[in-house]
Amino acid sequence: MAGSEVAHALEEARRTTDRWTFKGGTGTYMRAVTLPECVANARRERRTLLVRLEILDPADAEVCERYARFRATVSSKPDATGEEWTTERVRKESYATVLAACWHLQQYSMLDIDIGLSSAMTRFRWDLSDRYVVMTQEDDRGAALVFDSGKFYYDCWTTELQMSREQARRVPIELAADVPLSEEPTVEEVRRLFLVLGLQLPDGFTESDMKAIIQKALHPMNPYG
Repeated sequence: MAGSEVAHALEEARRTTDRWTFKGGTGTYMRAVTLPECVANARRERRTLLVRLEILDPADAEVCERYARFRATVSSKPDATGEEWTTERVRKESYATVLAACWHLQQYSMLDIDIGLSSAMTRFRWDLSDRYVVMTQEDDRGAALVFDSGKFYYDCWTTELQMSREQARRVPIELAADVPLSEEPTVEEVRRLFLVLGLQLPDGFTESDMKAIIQKALHPMNPYG
């Protein structure tokens, strides 16, 4: 599939699905487009939504640096955000995905979401709904493979993604209920949230860095325009 076809397949998958599984880098597109749209659709139809995520562990500086080097190598130009891929950006993007998940969880009670943090980098992304599994690459080429539900490879990837997530470091996201988040979370709220979740922030992270995480979590820009 070419890029425009991939976008259409993902849009169709988001429209009616009651579940979504993602595995990839930092979940930037997941946070900017997939999660808010799936939540909005579920809210409008007053139904449950099951979300399972596996992203890079922002506390693992080595894997974040490795992923940043890889993205800088395979990306021929900056994405729509205009940011270069650095270790600091990778960490902020992953922290922002965790924050976004916790915020949406508090905003919509029928959302069931779980997150695993991985110390293993992959160049592929998987998006699995009740209709498709879409497999894309972390580069500019935009080609993808799409497998329909009920087919052999859909079932294979469903099992594979579950097994992979079970080997990742789980975020105890249920503890986020102990840290109420404002409509626009404050730096102090976010620091307290990550402390409760057991996610250590780098010593050098400033208030400006924390505000950048909040911006990425609550007001994300679609990296693909």
